[in-house]
Amino acid sequence: MDTHGLASSREIYGSGKFGLMNRIKRGFRITKLGIHVVKADPELMVYLLFSGIMSVLSFGVVLTFTGGLGFVIGNDEGFEGGVAVGTFISYFIVSVITVFWNAAIIASAYERMTTGRNPSFSYGIKQAMKCFPQILIWGLISGTVGVIIGFFEAMAESDNIVVAIIGHIISFMISFAWWMTTFFVVPMIVLENSGVFESMKKGPKLFDETWGENIVASVGTGIINFIVILTIIVVCLPLFVFGEIGAALAFILIVIGIAISSLFFTACDAVNKASLYYYAKTGEEVPLAQKYGLDTY
Repeated sequence: MDTHGLASSREIYGSGKFGLMNRIKRGFRITKLGIHVVKADPELMVYLLFSGIMSVLSFGVVLTFTGGLGFVIGNDEGFEGGVAVGTFISYFIVSVITVFWNAAIIASAYERMTTGRNPSFSYGIKQAMKCFPQILIWGLISGTVGVIIGFFEAMAESDNIVVAIIGHIISFMISFAWWMTTFFVVPMIVLENSGVFESMKKGPKLFDETWGENIVASVGTGIINFIVILTIIVVCLPLFVFGEIGAALAFILIVIGIAISSLFFTACDAVNKASLYYYAKTGEEVPLAQKYGLDTY
């Protein structure tokens, strides 16, 4: 009897610690823990609110300024060149802003989950500021990759079916490879003060340790967010029978509900990343999981 083959099958399908079923269970527990943490620390959503507001303002200001340079030059090529420069700079600035506030969330969540302390709002900002040089470098790299992916996504919208298919395939491959390679870059930067390239080198190994849990946690959080948004819409639909006032009220409530839900579950994703990072590094659940009975991985 091939006992080695049997052991390998058990590892894959659930008997071992890294079996598929155990990975799925851990993924669900990590999702639950992320929800508990954000409920206990709703200020984590404020980080994301600042990130969103700053990103939108920065994107608009940069594109307006650089596009205006094109008008000053006085020709279409100058305008297009200004917009191209503005797009790249916008990607860079938005990347830096996003990474900075995600680093703040991860640092705060990690502190709470590993020590049990409730860090102040400024704690995350201070931790992110400590690694700001790495965040700038990472913003430049991720912004550049974002522009490249955007180019192939634009190809995917081509009227030429062949070009569109090629664009879809290449953009998907780059996005997926980039996601796997960089998933743990921000946690390594903010929690270990690691260099960007060192983090990119070590990141895939950590991802390999948690690929199943990561997928389940991401999908689980997304599904719950979708259900919450759908519920908000369904609950608000009856208001439309009250005419324009009811429709306006329903619209406002739906927009606010979707915004809050999106902020909440995006924060959950960042908390999940901190939890996954701890598990990838130690092979153990974060200490806070015991408080919620989620420590049986």
